This record gives sequence, structure tokens and C-alpha cells, in this order.
Amino acid sequence: MQLIRGSTRLLQRHRFSISNTLPFTSSSCGSWSANESRKLGFDSFPSTRAATYLISSLKNAGFSSLAVVPKQNFSSRCFSTTGDSVQGSPESDCVVPQRIKFKRLDKTAKHIMQIVDKEAVEEVRTLREIPEIKPGYIVQLKVEVPENKRRVSIVKGVVIARRNAGLNSTFRIRRLVAGVGVESMFPLYSPNLRVIKVVDKKKVRRAKLYYLREKVNALKKH
Repeated sequence: MQLIRGSTRLLQRHRFSISNTLPFTSSSCGSWSANESRKLGFDSFPSTRAATYLISSLKNAGFSSLAVVPKQNFSSRCFSTTGDSVQGSPESDCVVPQRIKFKRLDKTAKHIMQIVDKEAVEEVRTLREIPEIKPGYIVQLKVEVPENKRRVSIVKGVVIARRNAGLNSTFRIRRLVAGVGVESMFPLYSPNLRVIKVVDKKKVRRAKLYYLREKVNALKKH
């Protein structure tokens, strides 16, 4: 392209010089002959032929150079938006992580404590014999008193209530001391209970015999 532009500029200059010289020769030197004008170098016809030949050759050269130049692929330098766009599926957008379920600590601890409590009860029963105690039974206990230098005292009475709570199970007995009713509550699996002996078994309809508190003479025969 630069070669064509330079050739066109050269041609324009050549035509301009010819156009300037032709009027001068025609006005002042009209009597000159063709041979003299050729000698001076003002022959217009050969110059125009040479110019046309030069233009045609330059055009051919320009077209050939354009044909040789490879076609550049400008699409490779640009971002294409015609491709398939990645569309998020509704399933992937709405994926929610699965919730991990945790049990409440109090429930878990309660379950563990039940197991531990059951194992402790079995261990105590293997160490010493503990008879079945129910309300209405008359029992005799040998109790070790830590406050009295661990001396053993004998307690006898009727069972009026029992509370089942695993290792913390308790029972309540009622007895007469100097004509006054006295109630005592003992842990069933306490190590201070050396001996538990069932003296008599009486059948009762109630689980709690609290009505014996109103009957002072109910335990005289015992």
C-alpha cells in the first residue's frame, strides 16, 4: 500500500510538471518544431504513455502484494458470545446441605446414667445379699452408725413406703420408741446397712401405708 501511494504521488508531480511546461511551449515557442521539442524533453505523448504504463505496473504489483498477504483471522482475538453458555441447573442451585441431627445432651446423659446405674446395682447385689422389700413387710436392720464410731445398732419396724430409683432406691420404716411413732428412711443399697432381714410379710392393698401414722396402736404387737 505504501508503494502505491508513493507511485501516485510521483505520477501527480510528473503530470503537474508537464501541464506547466505545455502552455509555456505553446505560447512562446509556437514556431518550434516537433523535433526541437523532443530535443528539449517536452514531448507530452511519450510522457503520458510512460505514466500510464507506470500506473498499470504499480496496480498489478499492488494487487499481487495484496493477494500474497494472508488473511488475518480477527475472530480469534475477540471474545465469542455465540457459544453455549453454561446454565446452572435448578437442582445444583437449590442444593441444601443435609442437616446433621444431634440429640440433646440431657437425653444422651440420661441414657448413659441409666446404664451406669444399672451396672452399679448389679455390682452391689453381687457383693451382699439384699432381699426383696415391699410395703407391709416387717424388717430388722443392722445399721452401722458413722457418727457413733461405726457401732452397729439394730432397728426394727414395718415398711410403709418404698421408692424405686435404681442405685438411689430408698425405703421408709415406722416403729415405736417409748410409745412414740418414729419414721426412718434408709437407702436400700447403702454400705452402712450390714444386714437386712425380713421378719414377717403382710399383704396390703396400698403401696403407701401412711394411714398408720394415725393409728398409734397399730404396731404394738410388733
